[in-house]
Amino acid sequence: MIEISSSCCNSGERGKNDPLYERIPPYDLTLAFIGNPSVGKSVFFSRLTGVGVEVSNYPGTTVSLKQGTVKVKDRTVEVVDLPGIYSLGVANEDEKVTKRFLIENSPDVIVNVLDASRLERNLYLTLQLLELDIPMVIALNQVDLAAELGILVDTDKLSELLGLPVVPTVATWGVGLDDVVLAALEEARKVQKHHRVRYSQWIRQALSGLDHAFPNVSQSVKIAALLNDAEFVELCCMPPEANAILSSARRLRQNIEIDYGISVPDTVARDLYGESGFIVDTVVSSFEPKKRFRDKVDKVLTSPHFGIAVLISALLFTFLMVFRVGGFLETWIVNDLFEPHIIQPVEEMTLDMSPVVRNLIVYSLRGVEAGFAIAIPYIAVFYAILSIFEDSGYLTRAAFLLDNVTHKLGLHGRAVIPLVLGFGCNVPAIMAVHALGTRREKRIASILISLIPCSARTVIILGLVGTFVGFWPAVSIYVLEIIIIGAMGWILGRTLPGQRSGFIMEMTPLRKPELKSTLRKTWMKSREFLYIAFPLLLAGSAALGVADALGLLSVFQDFVEPISVGLLGLPAFAATALVFGILRKEMALQILAVLAGTANFAAVMTPLQMYQFAVITTIYVPCVATIAVLKHELGTKDTTLIVTFTIVLAVVVGVLIRIFGPLFLEFFIFCSFTVFFSLF
Repeated sequence: MIEISSSCCNSGERGKNDPLYERIPPYDLTLAFIGNPSVGKSVFFSRLTGVGVEVSNYPGTTVSLKQGTVKVKDRTVEVVDLPGIYSLGVANEDEKVTKRFLIENSPDVIVNVLDASRLERNLYLTLQLLELDIPMVIALNQVDLAAELGILVDTDKLSELLGLPVVPTVATWGVGLDDVVLAALEEARKVQKHHRVRYSQWIRQALSGLDHAFPNVSQSVKIAALLNDAEFVELCCMPPEANAILSSARRLRQNIEIDYGISVPDTVARDLYGESGFIVDTVVSSFEPKKRFRDKVDKVLTSPHFGIAVLISALLFTFLMVFRVGGFLETWIVNDLFEPHIIQPVEEMTLDMSPVVRNLIVYSLRGVEAGFAIAIPYIAVFYAILSIFEDSGYLTRAAFLLDNVTHKLGLHGRAVIPLVLGFGCNVPAIMAVHALGTRREKRIASILISLIPCSARTVIILGLVGTFVGFWPAVSIYVLEIIIIGAMGWILGRTLPGQRSGFIMEMTPLRKPELKSTLRKTWMKSREFLYIAFPLLLAGSAALGVADALGLLSVFQDFVEPISVGLLGLPAFAATALVFGILRKEMALQILAVLAGTANFAAVMTPLQMYQFAVITTIYVPCVATIAVLKHELGTKDTTLIVTFTIVLAVVVGVLIRIFGPLFLEFFIFCSFTVFFSLF
């Protein structure tokens, strides 16, 4: 079923029998949605394609593209939602992927979604897209918000200036969606007389030189060559010609910079912004808007003092809701649904089967149970809250307020959300690092998130240390983790190679989030876990079951005994419990009770051993679901390095706890007291 709103009314839905839209592959042409982040591009895409969406990585990258297929009248259209970008530069992977897609796949039509309330900033990308000479339609979105801000855009004049159709839209209500799609079909494969940027005399002089030497090469390639964008040139031209253009452009660029003392990239950027400003001055009229309550709220939210207080409250609320609601739903799913109605009956039915087959079935079901207990409770709840923050415009304010703090960890403000999410569940937290600009930042954030004590680790901390050792020892584990995470972030931020991106994010206006949009985003993001992590979680569970039935876990226990018993001083059965913690962290505690023969851990372990076990479990290898998402986001090599690093770090910290014993414990309890009371 496709959910889509009609352009002739504020809201509505169309189903699979609708005469205008119907999902049906294969396709006759490709339509690509492009725009700045947070302009409503993805809202258009989701309304158009509904739930029939394929999410896949662009070849050779970790950047995902969303693809769907719809039937428009008698034509079948593939719809592609490209990453939100500010320009066709080379600053981050999203920009590179979008540029590669446009050149290599050459969509039949581009739908460039613009924010009417921030037209000048958005037109920078538009002017770059025009130089590609691909048929294009402008979806001028959020015209209602622009009117509230006292901004009116003359769409007819804008269309005349740019040389292409401009359709006013309101994405959240579906207004204008039909008109955009129909206009795109009309423009498909047309030769449009696009607006051309009038560059400054120095750039025109360089372009003239390239025109003389390479008359058959498009201006977009020549501009890219002057900007030293070798990838763009090499994608558009054969190697000999590409090398010749780049070489000629390099000489021209050097001559301009030496003769006139100017930077060619800065000059091109200034020309594009100047052209955008000229267009806005021509098509936009403004009036003094009424003072609104939201303006006063915005002033509080962005205040250095009150804003931080609100932000801390919002983050605590998010963590509390994810933990409380997620924990309630997890308990219901596990204790009231799976265990009595699925797991226990299957265990009884398979009693007469061979141990291998029985474990294969039971452990696979436990993997399914673990998947639902993670995806539904924690991921869905968090993404619902995240969608509200995103749609309301609060997310950008949170990122700006904490930008200075995250910079010390080698990241920027956008990393706040995945880091906070990690305390609820590492899986959606790792998935959220996709929003970060560079691979370096994604790697740093992923390593730090892997060390964050999620709700499953909290079960071990509170259930073992909090119950049998004490409240403050349990709190001290969190303090220890924060110290480790801060130290690792500081070290990685200064040593990890890779591109560093600046922090550029539009401060989107505050607005009321829509329930439909929130639910749609929650579903689309949550199901990524089902597609990515669920299969590996199921396979990992089955593998552990077979290994257990074949006695391999016992072999493993004997193999690691010199480390678990000799080096760490833990009971022998603790090593097997740690293996099960890879499936689900809280299972380490459950299996520990089974192997110990009692849930009264004080009878079989010393307080220091319980503290040590909880710390090691908190640090070492993330669960199977997290490993699966890490592999999807970073690849096998980085995932292996992170897993290996956490194991080594857990062993080192475990050995330190054993060596220094009570002194170690007393030190971090003291730190916990200090941190707690400093907050007040």
